[in-house]
Amino acid sequence: MKTIIQKLRDKLRDDSGVTTLYFVIMAAVFLAIIGLVLDGAGKVQANQQAYTTAAGASRAAANAISGAAIIDGTTAIDTNRAVNAANGYLSAAGVGGNVSVAGDRITVTVTTDYNPIFFPAALPVEASATAELITQ
Repeated sequence: MKTIIQKLRDKLRDDSGVTTLYFVIMAAVFLAIIGLVLDGAGKVQANQQAYTTAAGASRAAANAISGAAIIDGTTAIDTNRAVNAANGYLSAAGVGGNVSVAGDRITVTVTTDYNPIFFPAALPVEASATAELITQ
C-alpha cells in the first residue's frame, strides 16, 4: 500500500497536460506582445498626425497677415484673423487645440485622444508646431 507521500510524488512526476498549459501561456504572451506592438504603432501614427495638423494650422494662421500689408508693404500678423484661421483648420480636422500669437510667431498645440485596439483606455495625444512670419 502506497503512503500519502508516495502518491503525492507520483502525481508531481506525472507530466501529462504540461504541453497544453505551456501552449496556452505562450499564446497569451504572444497575443499581448502583438497587441502592444499594434497599439504602439497606432500611438506613434496618432502623434505624427497631430503634429501634421498642428503644423498645417500654424501655417494657415501665418497666412493671416493684416490688410495694411497690402497697402503699405509692411508685414504684420492680424491676431484675430490668425487665431480664427488656425481654429477653423483645427475644427475642420476634427481635433481640439490651443492657438497663441506672440509677435510674428504662431504656436498651435493640438490635443486629441488615440483609442487603442487592445488596450482598454484612450491614450492622450498632444503635439505643438510653430510658424513664423518671415519679413524681408
